[in-house]
Amino acid sequence: MSSNILAVFNPPPQRTLNHEETMDCVPCQVMSTMFAVGFGGYLAAGQPFKFSERERLKGLTLEEFQKRNPKWWVNGLRGFGGALVIFGLVRGTEGWLWNPRKEYKKF
Repeated sequence: MSSNILAVFNPPPQRTLNHEETMDCVPCQVMSTMFAVGFGGYLAAGQPFKFSERERLKGLTLEEFQKRNPKWWVNGLRGFGGALVIFGLVRGTEGWLWNPRKEYKKF
């Protein structure tokens, strides 16, 4: 068995993937949906930018905390979180709502 690091410098020969290898699987779809909705909800709710006791114990003031997290950064990450939530919902409903004839990988 060769190392993954060595495969970067000496890649294996290219091959054509068959249809079965490129099919989507239900656990993959569920995990990507859960991650996108969960992390997107965390960002969209603004949880990383709450001034809490932890920052106060570090000696940060509210003004310094707001300087380190400017409005454009907070709003950008909240917007990205909203986009992740939307992506997760679309990804989760893809197989039964948007593309009902989609085939999944058999186990």
